[in-house]
This record gives sequence, structure tokens and C-alpha cells, in this order.
Amino acid sequence: MRIIFLNSWFGRVGKAFLDFVNKQSKDTDIFCFTEVTPELFENLKSILKNHEGLYEKGNFLKSLSVVDGMAIFLKNGLKHSASSKLNIYRNSTRDTGFAQYVSVDKNNKTLHLLSVHGKTHPGHKFDTGTRINQSKRILNFFDDKNGPKIIGGDFNLMPDTISVKMFEKWGYRNLIREFGIKSTRNRISWEQFKDQPGFVKQYFADYAFITKEIKVDGFSVPDLEISDHLPLVLDFEA
Repeated sequence: MRIIFLNSWFGRVGKAFLDFVNKQSKDTDIFCFTEVTPELFENLKSILKNHEGLYEKGNFLKSLSVVDGMAIFLKNGLKHSASSKLNIYRNSTRDTGFAQYVSVDKNNKTLHLLSVHGKTHPGHKFDTGTRINQSKRILNFFDDKNGPKIIGGDFNLMPDTISVKMFEKWGYRNLIREFGIKSTRNRISWEQFKDQPGFVKQYFADYAFITKEIKVDGFSVPDLEISDHLPLVLDFEA
């Protein structure tokens, strides 16, 4: 199976983003998108006609004049027994993000999947009490769930934070570290923040964590300018 995690940046890149989704649609079983407006969700549905779209609505963001949201698309034939929105921190109207959960039934097993959009502020992406509690809340959410688990998306965290290392301590494989990924951001990201006071080029925000029973056939983060984040592409057997 193939899953792609991508912060869509509300589809701001336009054609290149939509072309990427269309190109990947044939071979991708599950798409997990963050920063999805209701309008973008409808556009994605028109492209992903062989997938079922699940949408969770977030806050109206005054600074951007958009409605935030998250979307998971499952290829037709994949059965899901549960889907829900998970609030992983107390967010304000300035915050984008939450988490979106779905359980997929395949080969007499239940695959538990969580798409994450973590706490955006402060922008340094270092540990805060809220971010540490966010990781705890995610991990505790899976405590009573048996079967393989995949947790991925835009965590808004640096690699050496306690908030990231907690997943490894709980027994999850950190594919960003394991595969030696050098960056999950790109030029678009750096260009939009370069004039801000104290700007430091950030190379990370996105992660994929999996439980050990999942066999990884491939993991990559292609350097594409389809958003201000790079896509995480995981091929696996569970």
C-alpha cells in the first residue's frame, strides 16, 4: 500500500499541486492532507474520483480569510470502520490544525491511521508544554487500539525535541530519522519567512511514525515545489 502525507498549504501553488495529486492518484491508496479549505476539498474530490474523501472542518482563520480543515482520501475498496476529529491541543483562532483519525480494515486487520497538524505557534518549533502534551495526547489516544499504527503529517516540530523523541521512546519507528531525510521544507517555505526578524532557515516540520509490525517497502520525501511542505511518501505492508 502507499500513503502520502502532505500539508497542502490551502492549494496556494495551484496547478502544480493538483497535477501532483492527479499523477499520484493511480498508485496511492491513502492521501492525508492538512490545510484544506472546503473549496479545496471539493477540488480534490473531483480529481480523486476513485477515492472516498473524509473531511474535518477547522477554524476560520482571520489572518488568511480561509476556513482550515483536514482531509483523508481512501481508495475505493478500502473499508473504514471509524473516522473522527481529534483535538490535540487547545487551539485559538490563530491556530491551524488538529488531527484526523481513521481505521482501515484490510487483510483481517485494523490499520489505525492518524493525520496530524500540530501546534503552529510559536514558530521556532521547539518544545513547549503544549507541544509535549500534544504528543502525550496522541500517544495516549492509541493506547487501547490493537493493530498496526501510522501517525504522520505536519507536527511543526524540530527533530531533537522531546515532543518528537517521545514517539521513539514509546516504540514507534521515526522514518524521517531512520531514512536520513535532510528536509521536509523547501524554497517556498523559506522565501515567505526570510524577511521576518530573526529568520532561521528551518528544514523540518513533518514526520511519519509507525509501529514495528509494519513492513516498509519504501519511504521518500521528494523535493517538489507543490506546497511550502514536501510530501511524505510511504510504501508499506501491514
